[in-house]
Amino acid sequence: MRFTLKAKTHSLRGKIKLPGSKSISNRALIINALAARSFEIQNLSEADDTMVLKKALERNDLITDVGPAGTAMRFLTAYYAITPGVHVLTGSERMKQRPISILVEALRKLGARITYLEKDGYPPIHIEGRRLNGGTIDIDGNVSSQFITALMLIGPTLPQPLTININGNPLSRPYIIMTKTLMERCGAQVGLEENVITINPGRYRSHQFDVERDWSSAAFWMSFAALSRKADLLLEGLSENSIQGDIECIEVFNALGVESKFVDGGLKISKKAIDSQRDLINFRNHPDLVQPAAIAAAALGLDLKLAGLDNLRLKESDRIQALQMELAKAGFKTSVEDHTLHLIGSAKSSIKPEHFAAHDDHRMAMSLASLAMVIPEIVIHDPMVVSKSYPSFWNQVEKFVDVRPGR
Repeated sequence: MRFTLKAKTHSLRGKIKLPGSKSISNRALIINALAARSFEIQNLSEADDTMVLKKALERNDLITDVGPAGTAMRFLTAYYAITPGVHVLTGSERMKQRPISILVEALRKLGARITYLEKDGYPPIHIEGRRLNGGTIDIDGNVSSQFITALMLIGPTLPQPLTININGNPLSRPYIIMTKTLMERCGAQVGLEENVITINPGRYRSHQFDVERDWSSAAFWMSFAALSRKADLLLEGLSENSIQGDIECIEVFNALGVESKFVDGGLKISKKAIDSQRDLINFRNHPDLVQPAAIAAAALGLDLKLAGLDNLRLKESDRIQALQMELAKAGFKTSVEDHTLHLIGSAKSSIKPEHFAAHDDHRMAMSLASLAMVIPEIVIHDPMVVSKSYPSFWNQVEKFVDVRPGR
């Protein structure tokens, strides 16, 4: 399937109702499953990833196929390890290429029985749930913060304190802090000092959750605003007191010509002149903002380095390679050195109609959509992959862009 996109207007006005945070929703679901009594979760994300996790926790099947849902794979690995019974966790072909050995080895040190069913270090895995021990484990922090979060979430259920020593500078530290905050709201005792996390035994208490609106989703609309001629959009429900690290999109897109202001009801974003061009933006703590920022910056003709992309090759797609491939189609030059993507400023005259691939990656599809603001007509293949995190995205895009399906 493919969508052909053609802008109806280059002046964006109106309101956008953002989805609930997938990150908060998924953590809340695991906490709820481990709590002494279940509690209500309001504004739960409708993302495919969240629905996969919710269904798995409700049904407790022998075989669970999470598809491309990386968070569900990591969180369920730890959850099933402490849940009596036998479980097999599998996923899409891409999921079978995403390493999980760091988490599995950490759980094994706590007494978990987990075996690989195909390739060592990768899903699918066979888990025999049992009572685990506490203790001290060391874990590399430069692959995925979700490994650390998965361990943290089961920490209060262990009979002894759990100490997690993170080796190196952990990626996406704000997500670790988010996990700590949500756990503490439900009565867990969590200490975090530098790279050492300590969790005391206990039980989660029931706590009603009202899931925040998703800041990573806001970044796609900021990309639209950056490439528009004029913008006056209200992103409903966003709060300046958010526990989400991706609130950093305000600063990232400020450098790309988007002004943000908190008002009653959410965040107002508008187009502004770029005051002074930055040479480098570091995305180590907020990798989900890379794609919308990269595509907006490239289309603006900026010469910019995007650093801190340490684990982007291990996401739903190899996101560095995918960005280079799709930007090249529109005439934008890039180079890569270590974990830095260099956007080499290009003139807008090089932009031409083109077919773009989503690479089976929801964030690629949504980021590419903003190019409709600067290219007369674009085609995006496999557009419905956006349901992984933002099912209503295309319906909302239709406020400003003519979206025509085709095959």
